[in-house]
Amino acid sequence: MKTLLGAGLVAALALAAPTAWAAEPFCGTNPHIARLQAERADPSGRILIAAHRGGHLVAPENSRAAMDEAIAEKADIIEIDVRVTTDGVPYVMHDRTLDRTTDGTGPNAQITYAQLRALHLKGSAESPPTLQELLVKSCGKALVDLDMKTDKVAPVLAVVEGLGMAEQVILFDSESETLRAGRRLVPGLPVMTRLRADGPALEEINRGLAPVAIVHGDSTSLTRAASAVIAALPARIWANALGDTDTAMAQGDDAETCRRLADLRIMGVSVIQTDYPAALRKGLHQCRIPGD
Repeated sequence: MKTLLGAGLVAALALAAPTAWAAEPFCGTNPHIARLQAERADPSGRILIAAHRGGHLVAPENSRAAMDEAIAEKADIIEIDVRVTTDGVPYVMHDRTLDRTTDGTGPNAQITYAQLRALHLKGSAESPPTLQELLVKSCGKALVDLDMKTDKVAPVLAVVEGLGMAEQVILFDSESETLRAGRRLVPGLPVMTRLRADGPALEEINRGLAPVAIVHGDSTSLTRAASAVIAALPARIWANALGDTDTAMAQGDDAETCRRLADLRIMGVSVIQTDYPAALRKGLHQCRIPGD
C-alpha cells in the first residue's frame, strides 16, 4: 500500500504555486486547449484519442521525442508515466527497473536526479525526461494523462502548478487515495479513477472526488449498468485499444477494426488509448464513429 507524504512537500507545493505578485505562469490556455477541456467535460461528445506513453512508433516511449510524435499525430490526450527521484524531481518512466528502456540496470526506486541524467534511453541519445520537460512540450497542444507510478503527489503537482497547467492534465491512479491527496493539494484538479470488475464499487472508488472527469474501465468492468452510472455522473469512460484492436488497425484489417471500435462505443467508451493515434483517428473516420 502506498503511503502519502507529509507537510514538508505540501509546503513545497505552496511555494511553487503562482502568486499575485509572481510572473504569469508559463502555460496559459488557447482556443485548442479550451476546446479539449470542454470536450473532456462532455461525455456525450466525440471520442478523444489518447497516445499511450507518448507517440512511440518511432521514438522511445515516454521520451521528449515521443511527446513530439504524439503531438504531430494530433493526439487529444498524451499518457505518460510519472515517478519521483529520491531528491524530489518528478520524471517519466513506466517500469520499476531501468533495464528495458535505458542503458542502466536494476531498480529505479532509489535513483537520484544526477543518476537519472547519466542514463540514456535505448535507441536514443536522450536521458529519461523530467515531467517538467514533457509538460513544456505539451503546453497548449494536448491534454496530458499523468499515470502515477508514485504516491509522491506533492512534487508532481508542484511542477504542474508552477507551469500553470492544472487544467491541462488529468491525474490518474488505480488507488483513489492518491487522487484524494492530489485534490487536497489542488482542489478541482481533473482526476481519472479506475474501475475493476474485482475491485471496490464505483461509489467507493469515486468517494470524495466529485467531479470525476474520467473513469478508466475495461471489457470486464464496463457492463451496461456500470457504463450508464458513469455517464450519469457525468464522466467520460476510458478504455484501451492496446492489444487486439491496435493489432487490427496496424494490419489494416478494416472489418475487425470497425467491429472492435463499435464494441467500445457500445460500452459507452469516449476516450480510447492507443499505440497508433493516427491509425485510430483514420479508423474512427472510416468506421463512421464520431472521433475527428
